[in-house]
Amino acid sequence: MRSTLVTPAELDAECIRQWEDLRATNPVYASPFYSPDFTKAVGDVRSDAQVAIFEQDGRIVGFLPFHRVRRRIAKPIGGHLNDYHGAILEPGVSLADRGVLQVADIQAYDFDHLPVVLGQGTRAVDAGQASPQMDLRSGYEQCVATKGASWQRGQRDFARKARKMERELGPVRLEFASHSPDLFERHAAMRNALYRKIGQREDYCTGWEGAVLRRLREGGFAELRSVLNVLFAGSQPVAAHFGLVSRGVLHWWFPAYELSSHPYSPGLQLIDHCARQAASHGIATIDFGKGDDRYKTLFADCSCPMLKGSICSNDALAGRVRTGSAHVLALAERVLPAGVGPYPRRLVERLWTGTMLPRSAHSPLARKG
Repeated sequence: MRSTLVTPAELDAECIRQWEDLRATNPVYASPFYSPDFTKAVGDVRSDAQVAIFEQDGRIVGFLPFHRVRRRIAKPIGGHLNDYHGAILEPGVSLADRGVLQVADIQAYDFDHLPVVLGQGTRAVDAGQASPQMDLRSGYEQCVATKGASWQRGQRDFARKARKMERELGPVRLEFASHSPDLFERHAAMRNALYRKIGQREDYCTGWEGAVLRRLREGGFAELRSVLNVLFAGSQPVAAHFGLVSRGVLHWWFPAYELSSHPYSPGLQLIDHCARQAASHGIATIDFGKGDDRYKTLFADCSCPMLKGSICSNDALAGRVRTGSAHVLALAERVLPAGVGPYPRRLVERLWTGTMLPRSAHSPLARKG
């Protein structure tokens, strides 16, 4: 096996075609984050984005989009913005294969959203949370007909709140794919208000991350598209979501709602309206992203199990560091008080082994964003 390293902008039409062909070999690759268009959007913003093109016996067998940090450490393309990690590979080729990292001149590939199906044979990984999904291939009614008592209770509750919202605020309607710049800014304001409420920094749609979102919002891609779903009550937007669509999958990415409308559960109303209209927009699956939040488990009827950890080249310094850190952190979590124990691991993941990216590798587009 050998590899060629290119920037996302250097991917030619034939590479894109073969990338898309490989996506068809595994259902998990339907996620928008495996689209070459997502990689190109990130590459328009960050100068440290690279793509390893793997070849074997004269043919392309895979692609690994990543960010090179600290010279030989790789992070998933898009860093913490990316909810589905890993290489796009021909069946039979694994990211765990020694040659994959070696030929890409990488000592370690860190991840926290690697689907289990892509992580076969990997070492130094931990089971993570699954990514809940709503399977709408047979339609909304068929999907919810199989749900149990928890769904029935939840549906009655948010249906009651929907009626109350209509009485008090006005008729409810969904704009499935808004192109309004003003509504996008309103969505960003909603999300930052939620951050402020829980004491987090109001940084949604700022910095290089904001530049990537705005690049995706601009569109013009061959296969990937972004959507801004907006739920109105009367003339006012009460909830909005910015997500990505590819190969029939809507990835539920950045939801938000007006704080004043919280008593009506507008976020749940938004998901329900989107699910009801999904088929008419060519969507067969809503993927809610990793986690067990109530809104995810309420609507989901299947899931994609995830892994987190690092894949390292044999005997590489990065591998020894990560293995040693894991042992030290495991000991710390056993001996430290319950409330303190998780913090050392979170700090190490944030600064060293996680998916956070340096804030310095910006292109002019990111600086303007």
